[in-house]
Amino acid sequence: MILEAATRVLAKESLAGFNTNRVAQIAGVSVGSLYQYFPNKDALVAALIERTQVSLSQQIEQCVLDHLSAPFESAIGALVDVAIEHQFSNPVLAAALDHEERRLPMQPTLEQSLRVLVGSVARLLDSHCQNIAPLSHEHAPADCVAIVKAIVESGPAGTASIKARAIRAVLGYLNYQRPNT
Repeated sequence: MILEAATRVLAKESLAGFNTNRVAQIAGVSVGSLYQYFPNKDALVAALIERTQVSLSQQIEQCVLDHLSAPFESAIGALVDVAIEHQFSNPVLAAALDHEERRLPMQPTLEQSLRVLVGSVARLLDSHCQNIAPLSHEHAPADCVAIVKAIVESGPAGTASIKARAIRAVLGYLNYQRPNT
């Protein structure tokens, strides 16, 4: 209830209107009750970041599982769709959380999320290794994640443009060769 209220406040008012009093008001609880769960505003934001990272990791893992046997270009497109949805479904919230990720000591959470993302992408690349250049399998998944993240966050171009750029960049980086059919 409190995290949902915090999400609503950040999504509507960004960081400028985000404070524990406002979150408690939206949640319908006293500020004292909020402080029983979150000792300060930073702890509340950190919990939101962690929840968002876990959700993104789960979405990416599921997307990879759903597309392991799909054509590689389609699978990459589906992963880019997840990244776009994450960034643009609520851009005010995403921008606020991105800002706070840089400010707060969130490295362990962010590193864990990145490990999951990279592991998921590695499974996808392994399932299509016959159609990509022999790259360093150690670095290619992380590089693909970084490429997509950089392009998606470079918005505000339309999502179709972002998607096309990200797919083209990943396929080009991997020197992807369409299978002969």
